[in-house]
Amino acid sequence: MVFTLAITGDSIINRRVSVFRDENFLSLVKILRDADVAITHFETLIHDYEGPEIYPAAEAGGTWMRSPRFVVEELKWMGIDMVSCASNYSLDYSYGGLFSTMKALADGGIPYAGVGRNLAEAREPAYLETEKGRVALISICSTLPRWAAASDARSDVKGRPGVNPLRYHFVVDTKTISIVEEIASKMGLHIIRRG
Repeated sequence: MVFTLAITGDSIINRRVSVFRDENFLSLVKILRDADVAITHFETLIHDYEGPEIYPAAEAGGTWMRSPRFVVEELKWMGIDMVSCASNYSLDYSYGGLFSTMKALADGGIPYAGVGRNLAEAREPAYLETEKGRVALISICSTLPRWAAASDARSDVKGRPGVNPLRYHFVVDTKTISIVEEIASKMGLHIIRRG
């Protein structure tokens, strides 16, 4: 059995694309439509500037990304089956923008991964059933404002909505840390050693 998977880079769609008839563009759309599963990384939020808590965040992923609600129809027209949502833009319009995006995708029947109402949700895979088998998608972001990372829920506190973050740390040898400490000292900074 042959299974075809089409994966695109970032999708930033802010207008109707279904109206274009350029042959080169339509040949790309055909690849997505002909695949058993087509996945894109969705780099924007879905809202029409209205709804609860939809405000531009104090800090954005570079610019404040937003797409109109009809973008879900355009994704489906192109043949997109699933979307990855964990990005540095995921909270550009605060929690309201995030929730609006999650609802628009769910209402449109497009499974998504990488964001959620808490860390457990943000880490959940999205699933798509196909005639050739089940497909799972996880989505992780390594470059995001620190406050945009989702957090765990506790029995007494709700988790923080946000992105599934990729956390990492550096381990360096003694000579390298001495150089870093010297540079930091000259800049008026202090290095805290752990472990």
